[in-house]
Amino acid sequence: MIPLSWSIALLLLVALGVLLVRVFAVSREDCEGPVGTFIGPFLLAVYLIALAMGLVIGWDHYQQADADASDEASSVIDIYWGTQAYAPEDAARVRAATRDYVAAVTEDDWPLMREEGELSQEGDIAMTRLRAAVEQAAVGNGMPEVDRLAALEETSTLMNQRMMRADSAGEGVPLGLTVTAALAGLAVVVLPLGMGARGSRTRILWGAVTGLTVFISVAVMLTLDNPYRGLLEAGTDPYEEAVAEFDRIDELPPPA
Repeated sequence: MIPLSWSIALLLLVALGVLLVRVFAVSREDCEGPVGTFIGPFLLAVYLIALAMGLVIGWDHYQQADADASDEASSVIDIYWGTQAYAPEDAARVRAATRDYVAAVTEDDWPLMREEGELSQEGDIAMTRLRAAVEQAAVGNGMPEVDRLAALEETSTLMNQRMMRADSAGEGVPLGLTVTAALAGLAVVVLPLGMGARGSRTRILWGAVTGLTVFISVAVMLTLDNPYRGLLEAGTDPYEEAVAEFDRIDELPPPA
Protein backbone atom coordinates (compact mmCIF):
# COMPACT_ATOMS: atom_id res chain seq x y z
CA MET A 1 0.00 0.00 0.00
CA ILE A 2 1.04 3.62 -0.59
CA PRO A 3 1.90 5.53 2.60
CA LEU A 4 -0.54 8.29 3.57
CA SER A 5 2.08 10.99 2.93
CA TRP A 6 2.56 9.78 -0.65
CA SER A 7 -1.21 9.66 -1.22
CA ILE A 8 -1.53 13.26 -0.03
CA ALA A 9 1.33 14.31 -2.30
CA LEU A 10 -0.37 12.71 -5.33
CA LEU A 11 -3.66 14.46 -4.54
CA LEU A 12 -1.83 17.78 -4.22
CA LEU A 13 -0.28 17.20 -7.65
CA VAL A 14 -3.73 16.60 -9.12
CA ALA A 15 -5.00 19.82 -7.53
CA LEU A 16 -1.99 21.71 -8.87
CA GLY A 17 -2.62 20.33 -12.34
CA VAL A 18 -6.25 21.49 -12.30
CA LEU A 19 -5.15 24.95 -11.15
CA LEU A 20 -2.54 25.24 -13.88
CA VAL A 21 -5.01 24.25 -16.59
CA ARG A 22 -7.52 26.86 -15.36
CA VAL A 23 -5.05 29.71 -14.91
CA PHE A 24 -2.59 29.20 -17.78
CA ALA A 25 -3.57 28.64 -21.38
CA VAL A 26 -1.13 27.90 -24.17
CA SER A 27 -1.69 30.04 -27.26
CA ARG A 28 -1.77 28.61 -30.77
CA GLU A 29 1.50 30.38 -31.48
CA ASP A 30 3.12 28.65 -28.50
CA CYS A 31 1.65 25.29 -29.53
CA GLU A 32 3.28 25.57 -32.93
CA GLY A 33 6.45 27.00 -31.42
CA PRO A 34 8.86 25.74 -28.74
CA VAL A 35 6.16 24.54 -26.33
CA GLY A 36 4.67 22.09 -28.78
CA THR A 37 7.76 21.11 -30.71
CA PHE A 38 10.42 20.93 -28.00
CA ILE A 39 9.25 21.46 -24.41
CA GLY A 40 6.35 18.99 -24.55
CA PRO A 41 8.33 16.11 -26.09
CA PHE A 42 11.28 16.84 -23.78
CA LEU A 43 9.08 16.64 -20.66
CA LEU A 44 7.51 13.43 -21.94
CA ALA A 45 10.98 11.91 -22.40
CA VAL A 46 12.02 12.99 -18.90
CA TYR A 47 8.88 11.42 -17.43
CA LEU A 48 9.33 8.12 -19.26
CA ILE A 49 13.02 7.86 -18.37
CA ALA A 50 12.44 8.67 -14.68
CA LEU A 51 9.52 6.25 -14.50
CA ALA A 52 11.45 3.43 -16.18
CA MET A 53 14.46 3.93 -13.90
CA GLY A 54 12.26 4.00 -10.80
CA LEU A 55 10.43 0.81 -11.76
CA VAL A 56 13.69 -1.02 -12.56
CA ILE A 57 15.32 0.08 -9.30
CA GLY A 58 12.26 -0.91 -7.27
CA TRP A 59 12.04 -4.31 -8.99
CA ASP A 60 15.75 -4.98 -8.40
CA HIS A 61 15.36 -4.14 -4.70
CA TYR A 62 12.44 -6.56 -4.42
CA GLN A 63 14.37 -9.31 -6.17
CA GLN A 64 17.36 -8.78 -3.87
CA ALA A 65 15.19 -8.74 -0.75
CA ASP A 66 13.46 -11.97 -1.80
CA ALA A 67 16.82 -13.63 -2.48
CA ASP A 68 18.18 -12.43 0.89
CA ALA A 69 15.26 -14.02 2.72
CA SER A 70 15.71 -17.34 0.92
CA ASP A 71 19.46 -17.41 1.60
CA GLU A 72 19.01 -16.57 5.28
CA ALA A 73 16.35 -19.26 5.70
CA SER A 74 18.71 -21.79 4.12
CA SER A 75 21.43 -20.81 6.57
CA VAL A 76 19.25 -21.30 9.65
CA ILE A 77 18.28 -24.73 8.33
CA ASP A 78 21.97 -25.58 7.97
CA ILE A 79 22.60 -24.48 11.56
CA TYR A 80 19.68 -26.55 12.81
CA TRP A 81 20.75 -29.57 10.81
CA GLY A 82 24.31 -29.24 12.08
CA THR A 83 23.19 -29.78 15.66
CA GLN A 84 23.17 -33.51 14.97
CA ALA A 85 26.93 -33.37 15.59
CA TYR A 86 26.48 -31.73 19.02
CA ALA A 87 26.09 -33.24 22.45
CA PRO A 88 22.37 -33.64 23.29
CA GLU A 89 22.24 -30.70 25.73
CA ASP A 90 24.15 -28.46 23.32
CA ALA A 91 21.92 -29.50 20.43
CA ALA A 92 18.77 -28.64 22.41
CA ARG A 93 20.14 -25.22 23.33
CA VAL A 94 21.17 -24.34 19.76
CA ARG A 95 17.90 -25.58 18.29
CA ALA A 96 15.92 -23.46 20.75
CA ALA A 97 18.06 -20.41 19.93
CA THR A 98 17.58 -21.02 16.20
CA ARG A 99 13.81 -21.16 16.57
CA ASP A 100 13.89 -18.00 18.69
CA TYR A 101 15.86 -16.22 15.99
CA VAL A 102 13.43 -17.18 13.24
CA ALA A 103 10.53 -16.05 15.43
CA ALA A 104 12.24 -12.70 16.02
CA VAL A 105 12.79 -12.26 12.28
CA THR A 106 9.16 -12.89 11.34
CA GLU A 107 7.46 -11.28 14.34
CA ASP A 108 9.78 -8.33 15.10
CA ASP A 109 12.02 -7.64 12.10
CA TRP A 110 9.42 -7.86 9.36
CA PRO A 111 6.85 -5.38 10.74
CA LEU A 112 9.61 -2.86 11.46
CA MET A 113 11.11 -3.29 7.99
CA ARG A 114 7.71 -2.57 6.46
CA GLU A 115 7.13 0.57 8.50
CA GLU A 116 10.58 2.06 9.07
CA GLY A 117 13.03 0.14 6.88
CA GLU A 118 15.05 -1.07 9.86
CA LEU A 119 15.73 -4.30 11.72
CA SER A 120 14.50 -4.85 15.25
CA GLN A 121 16.53 -4.89 18.44
CA GLU A 122 14.83 -8.18 19.34
CA GLY A 123 16.26 -9.75 16.20
CA ASP A 124 19.74 -8.48 17.04
CA ILE A 125 19.50 -9.98 20.54
CA ALA A 126 18.26 -13.31 19.17
CA MET A 127 21.15 -13.38 16.68
CA THR A 128 23.65 -12.74 19.48
CA ARG A 129 22.18 -15.53 21.60
CA LEU A 130 22.23 -17.96 18.69
CA ARG A 131 25.86 -17.23 17.92
CA ALA A 132 26.79 -17.59 21.60
CA ALA A 133 24.96 -20.93 21.82
CA VAL A 134 26.78 -22.25 18.75
CA GLU A 135 30.16 -21.09 20.01
CA GLN A 136 29.54 -22.67 23.39
CA ALA A 137 28.58 -25.95 21.74
CA ALA A 138 31.48 -25.92 19.29
CA VAL A 139 34.34 -25.07 21.65
CA GLY A 140 35.83 -27.57 24.06
CA ASN A 141 33.29 -30.37 23.78
CA GLY A 142 35.27 -32.85 21.72
CA MET A 143 33.56 -32.15 18.40
CA PRO A 144 35.51 -33.13 15.29
CA GLU A 145 37.44 -30.17 13.91
CA VAL A 146 35.56 -30.18 10.62
CA ASP A 147 32.18 -30.01 12.41
CA ARG A 148 33.40 -27.29 14.76
CA LEU A 149 34.63 -25.10 11.92
CA ALA A 150 31.44 -25.70 9.93
CA ALA A 151 29.29 -24.64 12.87
CA LEU A 152 31.21 -21.39 13.38
CA GLU A 153 31.20 -20.69 9.64
CA GLU A 154 27.43 -21.15 9.44
CA THR A 155 26.76 -18.55 12.14
CA SER A 156 29.18 -16.11 10.49
CA THR A 157 27.33 -16.57 7.22
CA LEU A 158 24.01 -15.97 8.95
CA MET A 159 25.27 -12.74 10.53
CA ASN A 160 26.45 -11.50 7.12
CA GLN A 161 23.08 -12.32 5.60
CA ARG A 162 21.33 -10.41 8.38
CA MET A 163 23.48 -7.40 7.55
CA MET A 164 22.54 -7.76 3.88
CA ARG A 165 18.86 -7.82 4.84
CA ALA A 166 19.42 -4.64 6.86
CA ASP A 167 20.84 -3.02 3.73
CA SER A 168 17.86 -4.20 1.66
CA ALA A 169 15.42 -2.83 4.24
CA GLY A 170 17.01 0.60 4.01
CA GLU A 171 16.97 0.75 0.21
CA GLY A 172 14.33 2.49 -1.85
CA VAL A 173 13.69 4.36 -5.07
CA PRO A 174 15.66 7.64 -4.88
CA LEU A 175 13.41 10.50 -3.82
CA GLY A 176 14.73 12.76 -6.56
CA LEU A 177 13.76 10.21 -9.19
CA THR A 178 10.24 9.90 -7.79
CA VAL A 179 9.77 13.68 -7.64
CA THR A 180 11.10 14.06 -11.20
CA ALA A 181 8.68 11.43 -12.52
CA ALA A 182 5.74 13.02 -10.67
CA LEU A 183 6.45 16.60 -11.80
CA ALA A 184 7.29 15.64 -15.39
CA GLY A 185 4.16 13.49 -15.50
CA LEU A 186 2.12 16.44 -14.25
CA ALA A 187 3.51 18.60 -17.05
CA VAL A 188 2.73 15.87 -19.61
CA VAL A 189 -0.91 15.95 -18.47
CA VAL A 190 -1.28 19.70 -18.09
CA LEU A 191 0.28 20.84 -21.38
CA PRO A 192 -2.23 19.15 -23.74
CA LEU A 193 -5.14 20.37 -21.62
CA GLY A 194 -3.72 23.88 -21.57
CA MET A 195 -3.56 23.83 -25.35
CA GLY A 196 -7.32 24.11 -25.71
CA ALA A 197 -9.13 22.29 -22.93
CA ARG A 198 -12.15 24.58 -23.26
CA GLY A 199 -12.49 24.11 -26.96
CA SER A 200 -12.16 20.38 -27.46
CA ARG A 201 -13.95 17.55 -25.66
CA THR A 202 -11.65 15.08 -27.37
CA ARG A 203 -8.63 16.80 -25.88
CA ILE A 204 -10.26 16.76 -22.45
CA LEU A 205 -11.02 13.03 -22.79
CA TRP A 206 -7.50 12.05 -23.80
CA GLY A 207 -6.03 14.45 -21.28
CA ALA A 208 -8.01 12.66 -18.59
CA VAL A 209 -6.85 9.27 -19.86
CA THR A 210 -3.26 10.50 -19.84
CA GLY A 211 -3.68 11.89 -16.34
CA LEU A 212 -5.08 8.58 -15.05
CA THR A 213 -2.22 6.68 -16.69
CA VAL A 214 0.38 8.97 -15.15
CA PHE A 215 -1.31 8.79 -11.74
CA ILE A 216 -1.39 4.98 -11.75
CA SER A 217 2.19 4.62 -13.01
CA VAL A 218 3.57 6.97 -10.35
CA ALA A 219 1.48 5.21 -7.69
CA VAL A 220 2.95 1.86 -8.77
CA MET A 221 6.42 3.39 -8.58
CA LEU A 222 5.70 4.50 -5.01
CA THR A 223 4.57 1.01 -3.98
CA LEU A 224 8.00 -0.29 -5.04
CA ASP A 225 9.81 2.17 -2.78
CA ASN A 226 10.07 -0.41 0.02
CA PRO A 227 10.70 -4.04 -1.02
CA TYR A 228 8.89 -5.26 2.12
CA ARG A 229 5.51 -3.68 1.36
CA GLY A 230 3.37 -2.67 -1.60
CA LEU A 231 2.29 -4.54 -4.72
CA LEU A 232 5.45 -6.63 -4.57
CA GLU A 233 6.82 -7.48 -1.15
CA ALA A 234 9.36 -9.96 0.10
CA GLY A 235 7.43 -12.11 2.54
CA THR A 236 8.32 -14.49 5.34
CA ASP A 237 7.47 -17.69 3.45
CA PRO A 238 11.11 -18.95 3.42
CA TYR A 239 11.26 -18.71 7.22
CA GLU A 240 7.95 -20.52 7.63
CA GLU A 241 9.31 -23.27 5.42
CA ALA A 242 12.44 -23.33 7.58
CA VAL A 243 10.32 -23.92 10.71
CA ALA A 244 8.60 -26.83 8.94
CA GLU A 245 12.06 -28.22 8.15
CA PHE A 246 13.01 -27.83 11.84
CA ASP A 247 10.06 -30.00 12.77
CA ARG A 248 11.11 -32.64 10.26
CA ILE A 249 14.67 -32.66 11.62
CA ASP A 250 13.36 -33.05 15.16
CA GLU A 251 11.59 -36.23 14.09
CA LEU A 252 14.79 -37.84 12.82
CA PRO A 253 16.36 -40.48 15.07
CA PRO A 254 19.51 -39.33 16.90
CA PRO A 255 22.78 -40.21 15.18
CA ALA A 256 24.37 -43.44 16.33
